[in-house]
Amino acid sequence: MESTRYSTKVITYSFLLLLLLLSPIYLLSSSTYASSIFRNWTGLLSNEPNNSSNVSSLLTSKLRDSITFLPLKDLRFVKTPMEGHAWFMSSLNDTYMANEAEYLSFPSQATHGRLLCIKGRSRNDGSKNYYALAWPEALPESAIFPKGLTFVSDTYYDYTNLWHGLCAMAPFVGWSMRNGCLKPWRWVLFHWGEVRHRMGSWLQHLMEIRFGEVPVETFNGRDDSEPYCFERAILMRHNEGRMGRENRRRVFDLLRCKTRRFCGIDPAGR
Repeated sequence: MESTRYSTKVITYSFLLLLLLLSPIYLLSSSTYASSIFRNWTGLLSNEPNNSSNVSSLLTSKLRDSITFLPLKDLRFVKTPMEGHAWFMSSLNDTYMANEAEYLSFPSQATHGRLLCIKGRSRNDGSKNYYALAWPEALPESAIFPKGLTFVSDTYYDYTNLWHGLCAMAPFVGWSMRNGCLKPWRWVLFHWGEVRHRMGSWLQHLMEIRFGEVPVETFNGRDDSEPYCFERAILMRHNEGRMGRENRRRVFDLLRCKTRRFCGIDPAGR
């Protein structure tokens, strides 16, 4: 009787898993139930001590194999690169808050608990760099797992021009102010989906005044096939986007205040 009941479970779970794997693109963009199914299956099978480990490993392997990497820069939206979901990670929708810049958070309810994974290091063609979402329990093979908070930025302009760079960084300062002044462990910078290794000197010093010394991830020394899956990431891709005037003013006031303090300038002139 126990053997029959277990066989029925395995057949049922295998059928559901097959349905899940038939649509990898759907899995990337809107897998509402997949993560909970994974946990429920492994939880149910834990009652079978002799076989649960093997079945759990099989399910993890299948979920890992279903991960689909897509180009960071979607050439279908080359004429509207900054509009709507943008051409950078075009399958993902932004999170909106009133009078705040649009952003994406990983993992989150919107990503159904999945982490952001990035693969490739091209500095000339963003369509040759890739992204995917993956559950912590089933990261891609050979994945590198940077700990802590990562700030990921993509800008249509650049990080060397003073104004353009500041407009790209301001939303991160605003997000930090709303979230207990959290500081990143690293920056990941893109321009049109192409990897950038540094900010302009002025912008770098300004961000150091705000966040301390934070390295820029260059992805050097790693094989292009090895993805980086970040423990936690905040992504901005619209510069200031929908940030309201008052919120923008608070961000720039904070940066001005910290810069004056760092440079020993007394705003009262004394």
